[in-house]
Amino acid sequence: MYSPTGLIQFSKYTLVLVILGLCAACAEDTAQSRLEQVKKRGFLTCGIWPGIPGFSSVDDNGRYQGIDIEVCRAMSAAIFGNPDSVNYVTAKSVEQLHYDDELDIVSRRITWSLSRSAENRLIFGPVIFYDGQGFLVPKRLGIESIEQMAGSSVCVQSVENHAATLATYSIANDLNITGVPIDNNEDVNFFFKTGRCIAYSADVSLLGAAKLELGENPEDFIILPKMISKEPLAPLVRMDDDQFFEILRWTIFAMIAAEEFGITSKNIDSMLENKSLEIRLLLGVVPGNGSALGLNENWAYKVIKNIGNYGEMFDRNIGSDSDIKLERGINKSWDKGGLMFAPRLR
Repeated sequence: MYSPTGLIQFSKYTLVLVILGLCAACAEDTAQSRLEQVKKRGFLTCGIWPGIPGFSSVDDNGRYQGIDIEVCRAMSAAIFGNPDSVNYVTAKSVEQLHYDDELDIVSRRITWSLSRSAENRLIFGPVIFYDGQGFLVPKRLGIESIEQMAGSSVCVQSVENHAATLATYSIANDLNITGVPIDNNEDVNFFFKTGRCIAYSADVSLLGAAKLELGENPEDFIILPKMISKEPLAPLVRMDDDQFFEILRWTIFAMIAAEEFGITSKNIDSMLENKSLEIRLLLGVVPGNGSALGLNENWAYKVIKNIGNYGEMFDRNIGSDSDIKLERGINKSWDKGGLMFAPRLR
């Protein structure tokens, strides 16, 4: 016999079960680690800021390239075994990582600072480039040091704090340098030609890109070796997932360590027979590091095979093998007088 009351009771029970099932599914999804979410999704979502040659730009074939891009590709290689499982999205600010849960990592030429980290509950990975405010000068002027620019006018970016840094340095060293605010490289080119400026001051990472846009020959300009500020650039992830942070950290450390050990993308297969315990641990011949990170034991092998060591990455994008041709400077390995070093991978 048809019973409206029974139907209502049945419907109530069904509704409760559906709600409980949905809640369980939500809880299960919430409980998933970032690594589990990335694996389930099938790709890494990386926030970048395109338009900076050497760090993040698009080549003639529509492929992303640059050091910031290489970090994302290295993470993909560590997690999936290949470097191409990456979805690139434009990250307009580091804060976007805080409120956009689809983002896994931001790699976009960001300076490591207390406020960016603490205020947004974000954590920086290892430094991938020790940047700083420097000076680009026409080679024809024969300028080799900042002191030679005393009493002169220097073009300086108007959208950053470079003008204040330049003024502070000039006053502290009694150089009487006048900063001339500019908005783009076209202004710099014009002021160079008219003699309004004898140099251009900005972060070295930007000066390298500027060399490609000023004049017809990048070799007509040099970047002075001295920097007047420190701007350590590093990628970021959220503070709420220690495992994912460790993967980012050790992925970069693996490339730095590989350079120290003499491991390259070309000789890595022969290095599998090396007797060094640290090299064997790094490449996964001796297990342990992979399981500690929740990855396959050959995770670092995949990173180095596909991306190369830190030196290869540097040279390919902004160093000797690129059009930018920046000197390694303080970005050399620690055993060559630089700041790049990795803790022990064991």
